[in-house]
Amino acid sequence: MALLLISQLVAFSLFPLYFTTISGPLRRVHFYVYISLVLLIGGFMGNVYSLPITDDIVISGGNLCYGAFMMTSVMFVWIEKDAFILRHLVRLVVLVDIFNIIFSFLTHSILETRGIVNPHGVPSDLFAISTPLIALGGFLIVAELLLLLFIFELTKKRKSPLVVTATIYILSFMLVLILDGIAFPFIAFGISAEIAAIVFGGLDAKILMAVAYSVPLALFVMRKRQAFADFLAVDTVRWRLLASSSTQLIKEMASKDQDVRRGNIVFRNSTEGLAIVDHEGNVLKANHAFQAMLEIKENTASIDLANAFWIGGKPVILPQSPKEQWRREIMFGRDRKKPGILSITPAGEDTEGAESYVYSLTDITEQKNTQEKLEYLASHDHLTGLLNRHALDKSLSRLQNIPHTLIILDLDRFKDINDSYGHGVGDRVLRIIADRLNLVRKRDLVADDVLCRIGGDEFAFLIHSSDNGFIRAILEDIQAIFSQTVRIENGLEFIASATIGVSSRHEASENDLLLEADAALYEAKRNKRGSYAVYEEGLTAESQKRMKLSLKLKNALAAGQVDVHYQPQFDTVTHALRGIEALVRWTDPELGVIPPCDFIPVAEETGLIDILGEYVLEKACRDGQEWLENGHTPVTISVNISASQLRFGRFTSVLRGILEQTGFPAGQLGIEITESTYIEREDEVTPLLRELKDMGVQIALDDFGTGYSSLSYLREIPCDCIKIDRSFVVGIPDDEKQCNLIAAIINLAKVMSFKVVVEGVETREQLDFLTARECDLIQGYYFSPAISKEKITALLI
Repeated sequence: MALLLISQLVAFSLFPLYFTTISGPLRRVHFYVYISLVLLIGGFMGNVYSLPITDDIVISGGNLCYGAFMMTSVMFVWIEKDAFILRHLVRLVVLVDIFNIIFSFLTHSILETRGIVNPHGVPSDLFAISTPLIALGGFLIVAELLLLLFIFELTKKRKSPLVVTATIYILSFMLVLILDGIAFPFIAFGISAEIAAIVFGGLDAKILMAVAYSVPLALFVMRKRQAFADFLAVDTVRWRLLASSSTQLIKEMASKDQDVRRGNIVFRNSTEGLAIVDHEGNVLKANHAFQAMLEIKENTASIDLANAFWIGGKPVILPQSPKEQWRREIMFGRDRKKPGILSITPAGEDTEGAESYVYSLTDITEQKNTQEKLEYLASHDHLTGLLNRHALDKSLSRLQNIPHTLIILDLDRFKDINDSYGHGVGDRVLRIIADRLNLVRKRDLVADDVLCRIGGDEFAFLIHSSDNGFIRAILEDIQAIFSQTVRIENGLEFIASATIGVSSRHEASENDLLLEADAALYEAKRNKRGSYAVYEEGLTAESQKRMKLSLKLKNALAAGQVDVHYQPQFDTVTHALRGIEALVRWTDPELGVIPPCDFIPVAEETGLIDILGEYVLEKACRDGQEWLENGHTPVTISVNISASQLRFGRFTSVLRGILEQTGFPAGQLGIEITESTYIEREDEVTPLLRELKDMGVQIALDDFGTGYSSLSYLREIPCDCIKIDRSFVVGIPDDEKQCNLIAAIINLAKVMSFKVVVEGVETREQLDFLTARECDLIQGYYFSPAISKEKITALLI
């Protein structure tokens, strides 16, 4: 069997090798005829016979024809040095496949017809099975030819030595033949354990055939070395042209000619300086812009580029024969002060075979001026003209090994000025304070020391010294300027104060100086506003944690990384969902889940509580409107409002804006305030609450009984509901006094016509007790904790 296999391989290989010795069009005819014959018989040879070389290696006649076709096609492309032959081979494969399919169909039909003489007993199913396999084989052949061409072209671009390239080509050829032997059965018969066993069990045969047919290709490379080298020297294929017709190619050539003419127009009229330069640096052609930039006269015979471009006061050493684009920022012009971008791009060979290059020169004077303005804006505060936080960070990064001190000032209660008199007045106050601080910098500090505005009402001094006595004197000067009255137009006067945090660095350290100064500032605020504190290692871990929390909370709010969860409120009798309370939740990537009892006090102390409250309010209204639009049954959404949010009467306008922006109806919104928010501020808060009720907003008194609980204010407060704190629920129904107390509160609320919501209900016994006392709504873990928007949505009808 081995001898028969070798005989067929030799026969299939000798013909194409012989064809390579023929020259002219006759060679193409021989190749096309031979390939057609191999394709014609190949579709049926697999069903006619197979050669069992060993028990594990069986090669079918169809596989032999397939390998011969692929080998002959590759050799044909190499000898002709024309990848466009593939276009004709693809057409040939399609035509022969169509012929074979028609022939199989007709033969099958004839053999199935009664009365037909079939002396050899050829089964008609043989031709029925062949039809789809012929089509699949043709498709794979086309795909594999294109894959091989792609690998050839990719390898050609690397310009490796001829032996290396030939080896890669032949190995790629072998790989494609092996892959065909794997892919064809899986596609034809499906993926299963049986097919996989057959495929991989017969892999040795595929490898043997691939190796055998690589031999004639290797012989071709050795015998026709120059022809193979010529093929490698041909330009790489443009793939789109493979699918183009002759008419399309002619149109494309005409289009290219037009592109050349247009390119010439662009070259002449471009405001960018362009020049064609040969490999010796001689300017072959230059447009008007290039000549004007370098102040070259029109009739100059030659242009010297050696001293035309400068970097750092020295002539630029231009690259010799660059293979890739070379690009630098340079100076040019008579005084060498004009900034520009010089690009040198290889443009291929000229008519004499020598390399040429395109020089592109762009004047960036205007861009440089704009860049300087942008850099100023990026590093300076637009209100005060001082350096900003970005400039402070850059300055800090340059002082790693130099003793230095950072002083941070935070204006005390500056928000009150903005809220009471408007941001215009606040801005004028900031400018006056910035000017006074700048006088301290100019009078007491050196040029390298900087003063920055790093936040809305925060300033910072970065001083190149860590001397305690000197820093203390600077602090005294800073405090002295805050003892002066701030006067602005319209007769307004203010006494400003600032709390100060200080941190010094005597040597290189990994610690964050800004973080330390902020910790000192926070410590000073805890002790006494208007004072200063110097950072020490003795600052408590709790102080640093709270300071870190405030910074993280501020950033989380700005980035929208704070979540709002919802705790449902259920009807005591029917257990139907009647309302939900919006509760803020925060998970930090570094610190994990942070309880509200940790970050809400920090927000109150640092002035973030207003931002946090408005954030939760807007999120709740936006979610509520989304539920309404999705057809869910309307429920009341309750949101907690802090005492700070009710100051200066801003809350009503803020709420109107949020409701207008989100579209959420005021009648579905509930506002919860604590007793402490109302007591001792009745005159200020009562009109605001009445205005909210006129809008349709429901008012709830939260944590009732834990604060002042004076019965007199219940008569005056415009309230719809009281919420009994969970501390009254813990002992029921076992604690008789607790039961009597909460029953009395519920009776009182009913007499005052208040709806009653009880928080913290966790057991069935508590629920039954409250139901018997005619409590209206229940909120607590017995039904549900606070859950995410997605989970609460599932509860809504």
